[in-house]
Amino acid sequence: MSWTKALPLDELWIGEMRGCVLRGRRVLLLRVESGVYAYEDRCAHLGVPLSSGTLRDGVLTCGAHGFQYDALTGQGINPRQTRIAALPLRVEDGDIWVDPTQLKGRSA
Repeated sequence: MSWTKALPLDELWIGEMRGCVLRGRRVLLLRVESGVYAYEDRCAHLGVPLSSGTLRDGVLTCGAHGFQYDALTGQGINPRQTRIAALPLRVEDGDIWVDPTQLKGRSA
């Protein structure tokens, strides 16, 4: 794994999401009651950054056309046949670490 420090955990509040670029790849970090998650910052529909959308009640909604995803799994809610790419993530010593190299061939 190629772990990259994304940001300190205390800079991402519960109910908040943030887009960032790690190793040339767009990553979406989000934090909900159950933990922190990392996904490719790209809607499955047209590739619009999901970080420009909203996160409410565990549902991530794309700001462009309203596609919705389960914040815990990345599985599509509307439409159901979609999914966003989850990335390996760990929290260690108060920092969020992500392996963005799992997004092969996609860059910011």
